[in-house]
Amino acid sequence: MNYSEGTQKITLERTRKRFVFCISLITLILNIQTIEQLQLQPPQLHHQSYKLIENVYASTADSIPVNNLDGIITNVIDGDTLEIRTNEGAAITIRLALVDAPEINELGYDEARDFVSENCSDKPAIVDPDNNQGLSYGRLVALVYCDGLNINEAIIASGHAKIYESFCEISEFSDSDWAQENGCTEDDIDSSNSRVVEGGDINSEDGKISNNCDSAYSGVCIPSPPPDLDCKDIPHKNFNVKSPDPHQLDGDADGKGCET
Repeated sequence: MNYSEGTQKITLERTRKRFVFCISLITLILNIQTIEQLQLQPPQLHHQSYKLIENVYASTADSIPVNNLDGIITNVIDGDTLEIRTNEGAAITIRLALVDAPEINELGYDEARDFVSENCSDKPAIVDPDNNQGLSYGRLVALVYCDGLNINEAIIASGHAKIYESFCEISEFSDSDWAQENGCTEDDIDSSNSRVVEGGDINSEDGKISNNCDSAYSGVCIPSPPPDLDCKDIPHKNFNVKSPDPHQLDGDADGKGCET
């Protein structure tokens, strides 16, 4: 190989290396841009998703939704509490209006929960909010139609739950035929003044809510009903319970409430 050929070979090798370097640099730049785009997308989608839920259910912060809600029942917690995911993507916990079902560890708890689960789980539902009641410890009090079945009426008719008579004076559904047939009376309806329940007791004189502690529960402050409270609704555990236990928090009647 003469000098000219050697020089030409060195030049070609340098050109090849420069070409490979340029290609690698371009590829790196494109990859960085792609990564930046991917990093930006999740927060945007996340924000949009939560914004959608806020728009759908924002009214429940201060009041109940004006319109009915449509969706799919995703979970049955017990005989009077279930969860729905609306068609707009909001996850909402529902407390069945005027229904008093057995609590955990109480006789009939499993049967009541199974009844609601069989009729509602994974089925389309329409939720009709009780316009006379606000959120009950984060739960929307409502009448629920599971695939066309009035589950509030059905579980009471089945014998797995009873009418919650303490709310007959409050609920907008107390004048329904099924509520009247199961214990709500005309006197209850006449005494109702469309008061809103958001937790604690209602003062009969001014309709305002107070947070008095029920004497049945020693060492803790648990308001008297209405609304009805379950162990999952209160932070206290293993507290002393005396008769009559209005919230039925002592399921096995051993004098201890919400045992862990």
